[in-house]
Amino acid sequence: MKINKKFVVVFSVCLLLYLVSDIFFNYAVFYLLGGLFGITSKWLGFGGFYFIWLFFLIITVLLFYKLKSKVFKIIIITLLWALLYLVDAILYEVMPDITSSLSSYFHIGLAILLKSLALSWIYNKGIKE
Repeated sequence: MKINKKFVVVFSVCLLLYLVSDIFFNYAVFYLLGGLFGITSKWLGFGGFYFIWLFFLIITVLLFYKLKSKVFKIIIITLLWALLYLVDAILYEVMPDITSSLSSYFHIGLAILLKSLALSWIYNKGIKE
């Protein structure tokens, strides 16, 4: 199996960024975005919250693939970095109990890993096109 070096580098950078943000800001980005989407989707109900977040994530990914300007790609990838906190919200729904410290650390590690994989895959796919 051949591993793409560029993917490994991008994955490592994404992993480090998510790790630093989750350690120092302790879910601050997740709460800010959740509050923003929660306020705007109040009238849609709980399922609408995820739908709006996923809609903005898909639109942002499509914009990243279509734009040619490097400045806009950097802005979009930063927005994608934040919007991928949807993974945290989904993991909160899937994982039954994160009140113990072990399951809380497992949740943080799994979320960082999944967000880093998704962002590095989106980035590498968008740069190749």
